[in-house]
Amino acid sequence: MQNLPIADVYQKEFLYMPWGILMDRVQKIVIEKAPVGGRVLDLLCGPGYLLGELRKERSDLSFVGVDMEEEFISYATIRHPGIEFIVSDAAEWNTEEQYDVVLCTGGLHHLAYEKQELFLQKVARLLKSSGFAIIADPYIDEYKNEDERKLVGAKLGYEYLVATMKNGAPEDVIISTIGILQNDVLLVEFKSSIKKLQPIFEKTFSRVEKEKTWPVENTEYGDYMFILKP
Repeated sequence: MQNLPIADVYQKEFLYMPWGILMDRVQKIVIEKAPVGGRVLDLLCGPGYLLGELRKERSDLSFVGVDMEEEFISYATIRHPGIEFIVSDAAEWNTEEQYDVVLCTGGLHHLAYEKQELFLQKVARLLKSSGFAIIADPYIDEYKNEDERKLVGAKLGYEYLVATMKNGAPEDVIISTIGILQNDVLLVEFKSSIKKLQPIFEKTFSRVEKEKTWPVENTEYGDYMFILKP
């Protein structure tokens, strides 16, 4: 059982966590590159923040969000009328439709390690041949065993907490950030390293572009997005 914040706190995280920088960057790319009248799918969409922001700038696009958390989907449906939100496990959900843009931001690490490659294969199948996907996630340093995984998970969580507090986060966001650290150490969430996941991206997609948004220092851990072509 994953220890997720309530929807209101989840929304506030984008204002204080380093993750907000990455989300802004994802928005800019979709706003720039999505074709006129295109279809956008957000898997593990949470409370709908990203699709809501995109719709403000690109009302010509149609949007679908999928998440298994009923509270998040109820919140998203109320906040963002005109967007289709579906309650379903994104790893199991299927459709015959294909999309111009497929997004998964901060979602891949909520899937167990053995499900992540299968999920990326699904993303590739859901894309039109002319489309693109963006998979954005926090990554931990490379590790060789479970003890090392716990240590590098704690390292990422600590740095995230420090950055969030320096941004003036309120107490509920700080508590949520501490919860992320706990989830990573205890393997409630399944963050991976760039060295483990990048080869899977390269095997699954014909074109892979990587971009890091935090921290600015030359670290292996941090927030990255992969822009992917089928």
